[in-house]
Amino acid sequence: MASTASGVDYVSRFLEAAAANPRETAVKAGREEFSYADFELLVRRYASAFDQAGAKRVLIALAPGVDVYAAILGSGLAGCTHTPLNLASPPEKAARIADLLKPEVVVGGDRARELAESCAARHLDPQQLPPEPFEGSGRTTDLAYILFTSGTTGLPKGVMIPRAALNHYVDWLGRDLACRPGDRVAQHPSIAFDISMTDIFGALCYGATLVPLMSEGDRFLPARFIAREKITVWNSTPSVVSLIMQAGEAEERFLKSVRLFNFCGEPLLKDHLDAIFAAVPETLVHNTYGPTEATISVTNMKLRAGSYDDKVRGSVTIGPPIDGMELHLVGGSNPDEGEIVITGPQLAEGYLGDPAKTAERFRPVEVGGKELRGYFTGDWAERHDRLIYFRERLDFQVKIRGHRIETDEIAAAIRGCGWPMVVVFPDRGNEALAAVVEQADGKAFDDSELRRSLQSKLESYAVPQRIRLIDRLPRNENDKVDRRATIDWFNSQ
Repeated sequence: MASTASGVDYVSRFLEAAAANPRETAVKAGREEFSYADFELLVRRYASAFDQAGAKRVLIALAPGVDVYAAILGSGLAGCTHTPLNLASPPEKAARIADLLKPEVVVGGDRARELAESCAARHLDPQQLPPEPFEGSGRTTDLAYILFTSGTTGLPKGVMIPRAALNHYVDWLGRDLACRPGDRVAQHPSIAFDISMTDIFGALCYGATLVPLMSEGDRFLPARFIAREKITVWNSTPSVVSLIMQAGEAEERFLKSVRLFNFCGEPLLKDHLDAIFAAVPETLVHNTYGPTEATISVTNMKLRAGSYDDKVRGSVTIGPPIDGMELHLVGGSNPDEGEIVITGPQLAEGYLGDPAKTAERFRPVEVGGKELRGYFTGDWAERHDRLIYFRERLDFQVKIRGHRIETDEIAAAIRGCGWPMVVVFPDRGNEALAAVVEQADGKAFDDSELRRSLQSKLESYAVPQRIRLIDRLPRNENDKVDRRATIDWFNSQ
């Protein structure tokens, strides 16, 4: 299993890294450390368990730690398709995922046992792995993983990621994340959030040490975790920087070990860059963009201190596409605006058991006189000076008194008034906008004063009639700002 159509297989990369660095630490989870030699043995024992069970699909219901990473790589070695489950998910969502996936094996503790019973699957207890390891370089399969995201109906959607798509992404990780032995890579995102794959494969396929956050204390004070664990590569949503800033810990003494901050999943703001580079001016920041349906991220903007002001228009540019991927703007009034449509080898196969939704979002797009398979993201963007800037989701665009408004423009104006974290939305029952701002560094909040400041920046119909302050905007299980929960909080006040 040395290679596939899209390059070297990700499992082969891991096995090569393990063979070259047997004594290096592969995973440090709290006080537990596994060398690459010991970790490879654990991976092979998981692969043996899946092989003996005749598994094709594996549901992994494990907390962050060495076992979850071994199960993920073990499923790949055995030629299985894996699905990671966020243990913080509501029981109803977890049961729905198990029902849709129909796995042959569910890995984990008591909750995994209940899920296995509910879907007539075999339960695998991590304490009862077979002693004999899976031999050889393994088997390949069409799908690397199926990841479930929340659909607009509230039901989870199973995004099917081909193994070749993941291989293409892992190949890019080797070049641009460029983790090597000696790097210490934090694993912050939920295991069921696809950007966690950046950490897992970016580290373990290239000989670095993967260091998951193991406690809620570390998640609330990530800068202290970075300092304690001497993290060199950090990957998360930009919201985590806001958390660091709120704690007053965007300082050199906490962040000095980080050579690279990699962000994905939300717009990166100038305030975030200002804070990072003020603390560690020699570090590098990557701003990346990509939906789950395009295998994690498909662009990269590399940013250095002192040279990023011209790359910010409300938020930081998402940057150029990575090798092999392309972004197209479709449906705008001119060629420099429109919905982002992605083409290239990282596209998902579609949605599990939903051909209608697959046909709606994955459809042909004409490029240079040729029809290519594209993924229509629902993200609206603009191009300025050959750089693409995310504006907002198409379903966030609203009309107020007949005027089409992009709420991101309003949010950018509020950020310009000193409130970097904000959610803007239509005010229920009123033909107007509303906003919720997150407390910023002890700054005094005055609704009337903020609205007066906005009147000099925006048309009168675009100024939110009601603005509320919240200590911290709600985050979802993937650490993104939860827009729906924010609106529910506002309506309950």
